Amino acid sequence: MARSSIAKLDPGIRAELDRLLKDDRYTIDQVTAHLRDLGAQVSRSAVGRYHQRFEEIGKRMRESREVAKVWADRLGNEPQGDIGKLVMELLRTMAFDATLELQDARDEEGKPTLDPKSINTLALAMQRLEAAGKWNLEREKTMRDEALKQAADTAAKIARKGGLSVSAVDEIRRQILGMPE
Repeated sequence: MARSSIAKLDPGIRAELDRLLKDDRYTIDQVTAHLRDLGAQVSRSAVGRYHQRFEEIGKRMRESREVAKVWADRLGNEPQGDIGKLVMELLRTMAFDATLELQDARDEEGKPTLDPKSINTLALAMQRLEAAGKWNLEREKTMRDEALKQAADTAAKIARKGGLSVSAVDEIRRQILGMPE
């Protein structure tokens, strides 16, 4: 895949490009002319594509900050919330975004650059992500089952001390554990 002329820029010129793009006062034509004055060999279309990508990254960063703030507020109010679930969901979102980027990737001439290695890496990441999600569900179920068993044991002890019959204690245990009669 051909590298963008922007990617090949001297880091100082690239920093200048980023600075100009952050300052919404300049047009693509003005930015391109300024870069050329600095000795950079860039086309207007390359600067335009870079600007679009720059804007998209900025938009995603703003969205990520908003999501992080909402989740931080929510987890602050719900300390029992599972941050692992949040991380898994964020990873799924990132994988989806990467899939879209792979579909849209183009070289300097505008030709698709769908890379089999990238597809394989993404597929492997998704497989691992789903396996981790399954493991988390199994772990949660085991923890819930253990908590229910402990609750049933505690209730049975209290019921026996209170003088309930063996059949009443067994019924309490079955109800807590969700077992049929």
